[in-house]
Amino acid sequence: MLSIAQMSGAGQGDYYLELATEDYYLKGGEPPGIWEGKGAEELGLSGEVRAEDLKNILNGYSPDGSKELVQNAGKENRQSGWDLTFSAPKSVSTAWSQSEGEQRTAFQEAHKEAVKKALNYIENEAVTTRRGQGGTEKEKANIAIATFEHGTSRAQDPSLHTHALVVNAGVRADGSTGSIESRQIFSHKMAAGAVYRAELAKRIENDQRLGIESEKTRTWFELKGVDKGLQGEFSKRRKEVEKELESSGFSGAKASKVATLNTRKVKEHVPRDELFKQWQKIGQEHNWSKKELKEITNKSPVRDIEKEKSEAFKASVDKITQHQSHFSRRDLVRNVAEEAQGRGIGADDIFSSIEQNLAKNSEIIQLGRVNGELRYTTKEMLELESSMLEKVKQSKQSDTLKVSDKSLEKAFNSRSEISDEQKNAVVHITQKAGSIQAVSGMAGTGKSFMLGAVKEAYEAE
Repeated sequence: MLSIAQMSGAGQGDYYLELATEDYYLKGGEPPGIWEGKGAEELGLSGEVRAEDLKNILNGYSPDGSKELVQNAGKENRQSGWDLTFSAPKSVSTAWSQSEGEQRTAFQEAHKEAVKKALNYIENEAVTTRRGQGGTEKEKANIAIATFEHGTSRAQDPSLHTHALVVNAGVRADGSTGSIESRQIFSHKMAAGAVYRAELAKRIENDQRLGIESEKTRTWFELKGVDKGLQGEFSKRRKEVEKELESSGFSGAKASKVATLNTRKVKEHVPRDELFKQWQKIGQEHNWSKKELKEITNKSPVRDIEKEKSEAFKASVDKITQHQSHFSRRDLVRNVAEEAQGRGIGADDIFSSIEQNLAKNSEIIQLGRVNGELRYTTKEMLELESSMLEKVKQSKQSDTLKVSDKSLEKAFNSRSEISDEQKNAVVHITQKAGSIQAVSGMAGTGKSFMLGAVKEAYEAE
């Protein structure tokens, strides 16, 4: 799962800076932050995140604080970046909570690599800067991302997730820097989240230390055989939010966000080793712990990846064209990645399948660009729409649906309060050549009343 939160101002930045302090790791037992992104390398950042580097770069300066990377560096109200939080499905966190040794490490490595694939996608596809007079020139840029792996929710339930802090300072091809245009990051959110989940599912299935079969559930996946009762026990944070929603009487994404903030508590620092002891005790009480985890390992099936890639692509195109007649590469990435889960297909398979089909699949037709984004459709959809438009064109010549003046007069006489404007609309619908007519009118102008006269005129015929 992927959520995005804006980071703005020095005050909010302080919260994320706490993530980079040695004291935090000693108390919480969480791994140190790691720099990701080509932009980080270009700014001289690699390996573990140092607090001073992060503080400077979030404030719009170079890591050593000597150079401004953006025009509003150091300003109190500047947008410092975005927190992209990648969360593993509940069954993954639950299985991880009952693991130990190399198996525990394998879960965390699978999660880490899946996050990296999703961040690579964001950096390659969704990052642009503006420059020139009025910011009219857009350029691709690379980004610096400080990633922090966490293992718990605020209710101290197992929740394997990573905060990926995307710094609002992109590095262009010529080495210059500038603020990032965030709209594209948000527009690629669903696709990036699906890429993360697909890669995570594949790695858990293919790792010899795990080998746990995954299955697609709507747009995400879960691991087969992980006890649902234990998953429910480890969902206290979600239950807090649901209780708040119920008491407020509101629903929907915005209400959930408010409820999440209203129920947020200060996160306690409990060493991971202590938490694992607590979680595994709870697992034993639910009769699902180390023994049961071992029983579902090394059970992932052998898959024909090329066949799975073909079927996932076809299923995704069928799904898209049920709701829209044309689509972008971003639409394909999201939908193919959703279909990939439970098929053993990871990020590289998704991207290669899309590129192959866009280049060689005769059923996929390139239409052109809309707002700078290439759009595609299928041969079947193009033929269907062409047929529909041809029928509309032919219908414009039809006189079979015209009504007589006598029938119109009868309809008007039965509605003495009908206005001249409404009469003109009735005439347009009932006497103009063609079987399809359009009428527009603001709310409250009497369209329904006018259509009553149309109905009477046709009935009189």
